[in-house]
Amino acid sequence: MRSLRVVSRSWVLGVILSAAFAGGALAQTEAPPRPFLRKAIQFTDAQLAAVERGEAVIKQLETTEKAEVAAFGVVKVKGTQEMFLQKIRQIHVFRKVPEVLQIGRFSAAPTIADLQGLGWEPADLDALKRCKPGQCDVKIGTMGLERLQKEINWSAKDAGARAEALLKEQMIAYVKVYLAGGTSAMGQIVDKKQPRALSAEFQTLLKNSTYLPAYIPEFNQYLETYPKGKLAGTEDVLYWTKDNFGLKPVVSITHATFWKQPGAQGGSLVALKTLYSSHFFNASLELMVAVDTPDHTGFYLLNLFRTRIDPPTGMLSGILMGKVRSGVEQGVTENLKTAKARIEGK
Repeated sequence: MRSLRVVSRSWVLGVILSAAFAGGALAQTEAPPRPFLRKAIQFTDAQLAAVERGEAVIKQLETTEKAEVAAFGVVKVKGTQEMFLQKIRQIHVFRKVPEVLQIGRFSAAPTIADLQGLGWEPADLDALKRCKPGQCDVKIGTMGLERLQKEINWSAKDAGARAEALLKEQMIAYVKVYLAGGTSAMGQIVDKKQPRALSAEFQTLLKNSTYLPAYIPEFNQYLETYPKGKLAGTEDVLYWTKDNFGLKPVVSITHATFWKQPGAQGGSLVALKTLYSSHFFNASLELMVAVDTPDHTGFYLLNLFRTRIDPPTGMLSGILMGKVRSGVEQGVTENLKTAKARIEGK
């Protein structure tokens, strides 16, 4: 039997995606997604029973790099895929949980008004005054850092407010550049000694998620080539969040893509691609897959989250890494529980 290390890279979600998206028949005696959950994720009988009871079951996945963290979860939901897609398209409502402190979506033509309600943490604004290339406690791009250094008088009483206004201006500019140029226009972050090209980080993440090109090549191609590529039935939304799942509040920008494969037997898939995070994450990709139950009284919602980080170093690196992993697992758990509650009207 393959190890989780191999599974997480080569065919996580493969079995279920091949059935849900390619219409293939499985040779196992159990109905999907039980064979996948048992063999690929190595769920126990007790965990499978918990899934059937409607509980959200979550598991950490091993990865081949310390810079990547992955977690998988599944929950059984009463409802239809159509209900799922209808509700999740209102992503700023669907994803609002206590850990998500603030959330909003960008307009088709983004403006500063789209960021109304977003407040940067005072600690972040204070940290920015000490930032320089290669040494910053906030993830920030080259242009943003240059403007902060040139335009903000940090001794002024309104320095924090001016810095926040500049950050929001940069967020809108960044979203516009991404909408026009896609992944290749994502720029680079200069908070560490070695600058990180966000486009390269995402491409590595996508490359390690080999189940996408293997089982859903058209969707993988769409994510890689956005906004140049076309795929019938897709819908795209960009939104922002400030969440508190981990060590400190994180401001993020995310690109959500919703897709229902044509045909009566087709599954539904949502991809959430993180374009920017103020802390911890260089790139993240979350996949949510809805697959009908055998009796068609509901569906299984599978959630896979993979992220690339700057691994902590020093004496506390193990503790910090554990907190990052715990935060990722908590995020998957809350997302599944919220999805179930939203769809079932609880």
